[in-house]
Amino acid sequence: GKTMSEKWKDFCDNHNDFRRFIMTEPRGHADMFGAIMVPPVNQEAHTGVIFCDSGGSVSMCGHGSIGLSSAMVNLGMVPVTEPVTEVKLDTPAGMVTMSVDVKDGEAVSATLKNVPAFVFARDLDLYLPSIDKTVKFDISFGGNFFAILKAEDFGFEIIPSETAAITKMGLEVMEEANKQHKIQHPLIPENNKVLLAEFGIHKKGENARNCVIFGAKNVDRSPCGTGTCAKMALLAAKGELKPGEKFLHESILGTVFEGHYEPGLKVGDFDAVQPYIKGAANITGFNWLVQQDIDPLLPGFLLG
Repeated sequence: GKTMSEKWKDFCDNHNDFRRFIMTEPRGHADMFGAIMVPPVNQEAHTGVIFCDSGGSVSMCGHGSIGLSSAMVNLGMVPVTEPVTEVKLDTPAGMVTMSVDVKDGEAVSATLKNVPAFVFARDLDLYLPSIDKTVKFDISFGGNFFAILKAEDFGFEIIPSETAAITKMGLEVMEEANKQHKIQHPLIPENNKVLLAEFGIHKKGENARNCVIFGAKNVDRSPCGTGTCAKMALLAAKGELKPGEKFLHESILGTVFEGHYEPGLKVGDFDAVQPYIKGAANITGFNWLVQQDIDPLLPGFLLG
């Protein structure tokens, strides 16, 4: 491919067996997520990256970028400077810049300067057959297109015991959103679907909290980096978040991203913001994956 989005499309169309091999059982699991390093198109980047999961691939990932850039610093894959090391990643959504905070040679946190985020459409109707109900939702782009819904419309409190119910509803939301509404990024032809569903809740005096569903049945353990960017663009459009104002976004596990945005950008004809998010990641291990041609379970499987 001549662009990272073309490389992404080629990966999705022609390398699905490889994705299944590294993401699904028995080597991975339903909630597995990966960042595959590839040669960048933009020569200013330290690496290109294609993100994938057990069910497919997304064009950009915030938590994946935080994890990858932190690992690159910790493993000496980029020249390391203290107190901040800059890592540039070429993604299918565009090039992003990571500012990795470094202490005693180790990454302690990372701030993502993401691609511009914008609201694609607000207050759309979405009919959900399983509950025979029409709900309102928004579509916002933060590196991927998100269907953003209010958790209270489904009776969700965003707690771990609701994970199965939220997952089931999220998969239906994505399917129906793409059936009922036409979506197209103005500059990236390959970006033309809602790939994630976010259920959010924000009670007075508490952090905003969410649960994001994507892929085959993936549940984001983080507050979702691109989702946080998409959410900030939506809150900015609604006048509920000011430029530079700190936005604390909490996941279903209680992990937190800190975000803010700068205004004044355009993506095609859409008003956009420049989003930033900060989080941390740690290396948990190293793994060798083995393929034997006699393995009857190749390239991999998912249950349920």
